[in-house]
Amino acid sequence: MKKNSWQILRKGGQGGLTLTVDFTSTGRTQACFRDLVPLLTAPGEIWETVAPASGAEDTMSGGDYVERWVKGVRKRERTVDTVIGYCAGAVFAAPLAARLAEHQEVAPNLVLLDPELPNIVGLYRDFHAAADALKTILSPDEITKFHADGQDVQQRYGFEDLSLIGPALAGIFRDAIDVAGQRLGLDEDIRGELGGSFASFVGYLRAATELDPVPLWADATAITSAHSTRRGTVFAREISLDVDHDQMLRHPDVAAAVSELMTGALRMAG
Repeated sequence: MKKNSWQILRKGGQGGLTLTVDFTSTGRTQACFRDLVPLLTAPGEIWETVAPASGAEDTMSGGDYVERWVKGVRKRERTVDTVIGYCAGAVFAAPLAARLAEHQEVAPNLVLLDPELPNIVGLYRDFHAAADALKTILSPDEITKFHADGQDVQQRYGFEDLSLIGPALAGIFRDAIDVAGQRLGLDEDIRGELGGSFASFVGYLRAATELDPVPLWADATAITSAHSTRRGTVFAREISLDVDHDQMLRHPDVAAAVSELMTGALRMAG
């Protein structure tokens, strides 16, 4: 298991500690918290979750993920002001904030960016999007085969069983990364680590299915995109923005709303 459970996106300064929850090591093309942080006007230190090493997630439950991140915060004796979860990261963000609240006088503010329960439609979407990161290395025929192999998995297994679909997609991704890595001159260990990233993502989603965040989401502020699948879910407050799901973490309107929530301006106004 990776020793560090958190990475620092922005150091120190005035203001408290904000935690962000996301999975960013699948070679995805969507915006991430590293894109959002430079746009934020709210002060304070910002950390992002680090997934366990590839393979370690095989035996980890949803609760194990949360406890790993809680221990990383408590070990440094930090008080958390805000917890922000993006997409399926919102599933983990809710119990993470609840566990941290047990050790703080004031519970962290919970902010959800396009919260989404783990689903296989999204897994297929992320699998096919991953091909975009390989277009400069693999040939057009190889990219076409990548997509075709993924479509074959969908035709064979549909949208029901993550235990079958996840490993099948992860195997296709791993083979494509191995070819790309050889062309780049990467050694076997590095190719293996990169190739295992999609399997790690599958493990992350599997663990998320074990958690029920919806009751905790009722105390959160949700910022939803034009493509939100959770409109109608009960949140303490919902801010609907006409932004694209994949690009919302680099959108200035999202950054403005998050900044106000971090400083408490929107909470006091609401």
